[in-house]
Amino acid sequence: MDLPYWLRSASYFGMFFVLLGLEWLAPFARSEQPKSFRIFFHLGISVGNSIVLNPLLTWPIYAVLAYTRQHGLGVTHWLGLGGGWELLATVVFFDCWDYGMHLANHKIGFLWRFHKAHHSDMEVDVTTASRFHFGELFISGWVKCLMILIWGPSLWGLVLFEVFLTGASQFHHSNLNIPLEIQDWIEKVVVTPRMHRCHHALHSNCFNTNFSSILSVWDRLAQTYHWGRQTGELAPIGLFKPRGPETMQLKPFLLTPLRGR
Repeated sequence: MDLPYWLRSASYFGMFFVLLGLEWLAPFARSEQPKSFRIFFHLGISVGNSIVLNPLLTWPIYAVLAYTRQHGLGVTHWLGLGGGWELLATVVFFDCWDYGMHLANHKIGFLWRFHKAHHSDMEVDVTTASRFHFGELFISGWVKCLMILIWGPSLWGLVLFEVFLTGASQFHHSNLNIPLEIQDWIEKVVVTPRMHRCHHALHSNCFNTNFSSILSVWDRLAQTYHWGRQTGELAPIGLFKPRGPETMQLKPFLLTPLRGR
């Protein structure tokens, strides 16, 4: 195991358990499902995805990274970016790409078949950040290879983006009762739990809004931002269909892409 892998793993589990504790102390919404089962179910999905996808994606990503560095390909090389500037630019570039990929997951029917497995969760908390269909991750991983070829990031620039993305996803999915006045200020820069809860809500004002992951600016620029100031807009969570116990069962979850739009 290399250092980038251990850094990503440590940041993932560290942030997960910190937010899990904070959710227990100050939850925003009352959970209707046993928390222990949500942890078991979603971490199980995450571990399973890692087992399946690491052999399929790790080598191609490292290979494309090495190829761009060896041949001086990509925007970072053409602009002569290095050091801290390259790290910062890489995080911003890939965060912008992640916004576009997320938007595509909602707008393109084939991609939505996989992404709706994430949205079928009827609650939102830090465990939801681990709930993704392996098909969605496989597709986005190969698209990321193309973005690496275009951008030409350093290894540590890409690792830094992954660490920030994972932490941001866990934070904005968390069920934390942060005063809305504080979230108003945070949301000017980064995505907040209120902002992303709105994205998961079925309210007509919220549905198909707030696609950003780290920086909130992309939604503002693309006019897909919605300020969910009224708490009544932030529920119910999930999809119109499916609803009920099957949303927390492994077989229906895995078969989600085969069950229509």
